[in-house]
Amino acid sequence: MADPRNPLLNPVLRFTKDPKPEGITGGGKNAFGIKADRLDRQRRALGLQLRTLAAQSAARPKFNGRVVLYAAMFDDSLAPTWTPNDLFQATRDARLIAPYRTGYLVEARADQLTDLGRLVERTDVAKEQVDISRVESVRFFSEDDTAGSCNLAEIWDAAPKAGAGRAFVVWLMPLRGRDAAESLIQSFSALRDGVIIPPAPLLAGLTTDMPGDAPALMRRSLQAVASTGDRINLAVREYRAHRRARTTVIVPSQAALEQLVASGTVYRIEPVQPLTSTSPGEGREPDRPLPANLSSLPIVGVVDGGLTAASYRPAEAWRAPPLIRTVDADTLHGNRVTSLIVQGHDWNNNLTLPPLYCQVGTVQAVAKDSVRSFVDPQDFIAYLDGVMTANPGTKVWNFSLNQRQPCQLDLVSPLGHDIAVLARKHGVLPVVSIGNKPGDLLQPPADCEAALTVGGRLHSANGSPGSECPVSLSGPGPASMLKPDLSHFSHVRAIGGTVIAGSSFSTALTSAVAAHTMHRVRDASPDFVKALLLHNADGDGHNHTLGFGTPAVSSLPWECRNGVVTLQWKASLRPGAAYYWELPIPRSMRESGKLKGFGTLTAVLNPHPMVSDIAGPNYFSVRLATAVQRQRGLTPKGMPKFHNLLGSLETDKITEADARTFDHKWSPIRHHHNAFQSLSFDGDALRVYARVYARDLYLYGMSAADEVPEMETEFVLSLGTGDEDDDVYNELRDQLGAFVESAVIETDIDVDNEGG
Repeated sequence: MADPRNPLLNPVLRFTKDPKPEGITGGGKNAFGIKADRLDRQRRALGLQLRTLAAQSAARPKFNGRVVLYAAMFDDSLAPTWTPNDLFQATRDARLIAPYRTGYLVEARADQLTDLGRLVERTDVAKEQVDISRVESVRFFSEDDTAGSCNLAEIWDAAPKAGAGRAFVVWLMPLRGRDAAESLIQSFSALRDGVIIPPAPLLAGLTTDMPGDAPALMRRSLQAVASTGDRINLAVREYRAHRRARTTVIVPSQAALEQLVASGTVYRIEPVQPLTSTSPGEGREPDRPLPANLSSLPIVGVVDGGLTAASYRPAEAWRAPPLIRTVDADTLHGNRVTSLIVQGHDWNNNLTLPPLYCQVGTVQAVAKDSVRSFVDPQDFIAYLDGVMTANPGTKVWNFSLNQRQPCQLDLVSPLGHDIAVLARKHGVLPVVSIGNKPGDLLQPPADCEAALTVGGRLHSANGSPGSECPVSLSGPGPASMLKPDLSHFSHVRAIGGTVIAGSSFSTALTSAVAAHTMHRVRDASPDFVKALLLHNADGDGHNHTLGFGTPAVSSLPWECRNGVVTLQWKASLRPGAAYYWELPIPRSMRESGKLKGFGTLTAVLNPHPMVSDIAGPNYFSVRLATAVQRQRGLTPKGMPKFHNLLGSLETDKITEADARTFDHKWSPIRHHHNAFQSLSFDGDALRVYARVYARDLYLYGMSAADEVPEMETEFVLSLGTGDEDDDVYNELRDQLGAFVESAVIETDIDVDNEGG
């Protein structure tokens, strides 16, 4: 559908030139990495600790003779370079399991701990001395570690009642050795005798009571996802195949909970958290008509309390069999969110909102606060998997829901992780609310890396984006995530006619923009759409409350505003190489002989499959570095020297902790903006640089970076002079010739390069 505004702005351009990769020679550990000032001290300290652990090991849980240790690293040794895999290695029956807090979990043979302590005190191998000087301490992984920041009494009280006990989510200890894993399976399975009870099979109630009018494809999809198998047996099969598993269990008493934790079979336990929404008061339905061409407009899957408002049934493209009964569902909230997705600009014509109508797919999965029963998160995810499978044409999914607990900054929530896995599996973009107060920090699943997480903001007197919202929660997210991604109006009118407030409604407005962007760009991947929306936002860098800002209205995400050219491209990147793209400098940016103007570079890395929900703060095992560079001068070897025009901190010159805190080093999103004036440069081209780094390869059964698969990355780059009369767009388009084409599906836009 052509945009109703006139005149049409220039479309974003797709850049099709391949990069030039250059190999990188890796470093690795050597004697220069030894912290000589503390080596002798750490030899004595770690040697004593290991001998003490050996003496205490008889009282610890063991699996095929193996115990689990926690090796904490010094603050100056958190970088992947210093992973202590030379000290803890399979040849001495000690292997790294997973990152944990500021160190690593280690699976070690109990009867070898004394020998390991002796080796620590005597080894003259440089790589082992590096590790010894950088490991701060070694201790057993304990019951307190499993419980996290709470004690078991608090965890018990926080868990919802379910049948004969209370419901918990547990993660099995991710042992690496096959025999140790089998021993753990036996110990965990034995807990069924009075300590744990399996919940009902996945989707048991839904698939047996599915409405007769459910579409055949939806029915088959949900039945395929559902399993008649025992939930604990399912977890055991998953663990046997992958050495990791998570499942829901029912625990009959607090004493049984203590037994479960003391068994050593689980390394993380949390109460099951219900999904909730914020429900305002009731009101009348609208009487305005919907557009005649609604059936041709994009569809947003609305995962909420359902839709009962008759006036919006014409906008419903499909409806899933409900996970929650209508009498229990928060239909009021679902109606409000739906009304904003379908026609939020009509309800709020005093706000600067583009006229973007949408259709909806209805997923009734959120109960009222007053309902005592809860949805098992595993049921919820299995249900969504089936619904997404049955509706492949729906590419944007609105989640105006949260679990009412703060996200932990060193752990990605299971719900956030599971929705990210679904999003990557089905190629969809989740748009997720950050959550509402009370509280200080974002709530799950706002920490979903694949999602656009949306916070709230007020509007100014003229209807434009204003200050922070007093209702909405804020970031940051765990594992260096930049959350929220965006913010939008949170005090709005919706069905009922009264003003309501909450991040749910900011999310609904953002979903409409995301759906139309997905609808309008060619070969739209979720990360491409995400990059365009972040790139188009009005913020100046990232803010923990407002994110990157609110999508601009003066130019929609798939358009270039006057005086600016925007390029988009996708690349598959591997660790071990630097990638470069050359771009001619538009004439208007260099006509004075100096470089002037501004630039913005946004890049979104798809980190899957290199993510792990057992890795704590190391959730991401790959990261992206990128910059736009200008040539100026020569290196000592006489080669052209390049300087960052748009780029980040030089993270190799600061500690890993500072790089994570100040530069969000391991975030999958890179966003750089800079204005420049009178910069000297050589040549007539800029270059874009990108490089992928990897860590914790043992989590995936890999031993070298060349085993890491290609990582898909989306880039969006804008260049301009600040003067709307400068024709930067056509200058760069003409210079690039055959290496550029329109990124927008639009029959009445012509970007052919005549003579190119």
